[in-house]
Amino acid sequence: MLKSVLVHLRGTKADTAVLAAALQAARPFAGHLECLHIRPDLGELASKAALVEIDEDSNAIVLMLERLQKESSETAQRASDAFANFCKKESILRAEIPPGPDKTNAAFREDIGNEVDRLIVQARYHDLVVVKGGGEHAGGLSLYDLGRVVMSAGRPVLLAPSVPARPVRTAVIAWKDAPEAARAVTAAMPLLATAEKIFVCSASEADEPTPDSEAIVRLLGWHGLNAQSHHVVPGERDPADAMLETARAADADLLVMGAYGRNRLNEIVFGGFTQCVLEDAALPVLLFH
Repeated sequence: MLKSVLVHLRGTKADTAVLAAALQAARPFAGHLECLHIRPDLGELASKAALVEIDEDSNAIVLMLERLQKESSETAQRASDAFANFCKKESILRAEIPPGPDKTNAAFREDIGNEVDRLIVQARYHDLVVVKGGGEHAGGLSLYDLGRVVMSAGRPVLLAPSVPARPVRTAVIAWKDAPEAARAVTAAMPLLATAEKIFVCSASEADEPTPDSEAIVRLLGWHGLNAQSHHVVPGERDPADAMLETARAADADLLVMGAYGRNRLNEIVFGGFTQCVLEDAALPVLLFH
């Protein structure tokens, strides 16, 4: 069950979409939404102020630092307001400590430090972390920072789309014979159990055998889930585009997939499919590395 969901709020317009996706994930389990906003510490603000071209005027640096502190406070207030408005709209009770009420509840808190580092650390104390997908252009983290969270959190990451999330009635699993995909299926099992239909989709990739999606269908069948195998033929399309088009055609409410990447010389290198999904997926995506 997903009893504790970490929700990353950045004080942007995307916060509402992140909250909506988190609620759809937690509601079937009367889960708790731990909504987190991370403010930069004074050292980070000072570093940003020093980067601005201000002719090394110490007074100008102080003024810039004050402006950044004011912006940080305003951003935190927007995140808090988005949380409060969402709770009111959805009639969500507020609870700070477990076990809480026997229905979906939420809390808001702030942390201070490097946004990605603190998010990764905090994610490890929850069942799932929800962040905005699509990168900075969608109001989320940069693709590099988003990749860091996916690779290092040690927990499944749900990417919230810009469109409102729906209850999971139809799910698509992007299956590949790899440990990342197997872990993703296990992590997604609570959400898959709420689905009425599950499509286990495999796609032919160059120089690789077609994955045995029927074996995963049998596994899900032992869990009492309604799953069926589907082979995606990319044709002239990129395999990632073909899989995303298949999910759209199925009117899927959730895409489950492994995150394929590695750290190399302090750089996160993702496979094409993962990169494509990080950049822009029009439905909630559960990723696990």
